[in-house]
Amino acid sequence: ELKRRMGGGLLETNNQLERFTKNKKSKKLTYSMIGILLIIGSITLFKTYAFFEEKREFNVLKGRIPEFSQEDIQISFTIDGEKGNQFPDKTSRYVGKTVTCEKEVEASWNNETWGLEIINSHQQKRINCSVEFKTISEFSEAKLGDYVSYTPSKTNYEITSDLTGYNTVQSINPSELNLWRIIRKNSDGSIEMVSEYTSSNQVSFYGKEGYKNLIGSLNTIAKQYETSNITGGSRYLGYSGQTEYITDNTLLDLTKPLWEETTNDNTYEKQGGGDMLYQSDVSLVKQACGTLQAYKVDAPNEANGYWLARRFFENVDDSYMYRGGRINSFGSILVSYHFFRYYEDQYYPVSAQLALRPIIILKTGIQASSGDGTKGNPWKVN
Repeated sequence: ELKRRMGGGLLETNNQLERFTKNKKSKKLTYSMIGILLIIGSITLFKTYAFFEEKREFNVLKGRIPEFSQEDIQISFTIDGEKGNQFPDKTSRYVGKTVTCEKEVEASWNNETWGLEIINSHQQKRINCSVEFKTISEFSEAKLGDYVSYTPSKTNYEITSDLTGYNTVQSINPSELNLWRIIRKNSDGSIEMVSEYTSSNQVSFYGKEGYKNLIGSLNTIAKQYETSNITGGSRYLGYSGQTEYITDNTLLDLTKPLWEETTNDNTYEKQGGGDMLYQSDVSLVKQACGTLQAYKVDAPNEANGYWLARRFFENVDDSYMYRGGRINSFGSILVSYHFFRYYEDQYYPVSAQLALRPIIILKTGIQASSGDGTKGNPWKVN
């Protein structure tokens, strides 16, 4: 009996141990499954977030950088110098100013398309770029006469003899003119500005070719003060539709020209008889700036004479002289030294030289990153 009871006790004990072992294994399996599910959930959540971030960045890149994909480039950004949390969109009050990339990749930010533009990838892949955004100033409130800080992209331009009739190549540095005055705000949102200063170098025109090419060459020179994505056009001060290059020499070749003076109807303008169309820009500058007087960019206390886009014919005692327009150091409208003249049936070519004062047009939508329009704190557009 004792053996039977002891046997039964051992059997019960074994059964209890077996049930305990099964319960323990079941609990371990349950905990393992919970752990696995947690891991899978975390991975899924991370991938979903990563996909969202990747998708967001891809949207910034899409259509902008065909040689890169969302796996190749990562974007970080700052706003007014501070690390940003939410990537700004085109409707926000920010503009992208600079882009810095690793591995010597060169890129820029296009505020119109609101995306990166790769200039030179150097065949690199998987790079990081940081975009610097700045708060937009209220440039839309800018007034006539306000000062604008704008620096042309070109640092050198050679003016060849075919433009001027002068016998040597001349050069200017467009980027030296970096302070401008607003002279007109157009209905399409574009803004016209004239340089506050004149160029440090004078430009010479010579003889009949210089006279014929004067307006077109001054406009060609003015184009050198433009910058891609910022300006939408330019002209030289005084241009208002005059014939840029005189091609009809019929009256220019006469030793006794048929016209006696420059007239408002521009009857002879296409043949080199001069014009009065410069008056439009003169009025704009006077109204916005108060004066036509200007100073040299490299000597801001030295008033300087500069070219005005105008041709002028003059007959003085049977000496027939062909001149260009100019503004003298006092801000008065005068004519330049003559380019050439006919006197006693002889042709006398002369060289005339003056500084430059161009007009440029800011594109619609260009914003200032800082400033209030005063000379000490001009609106800054680049």
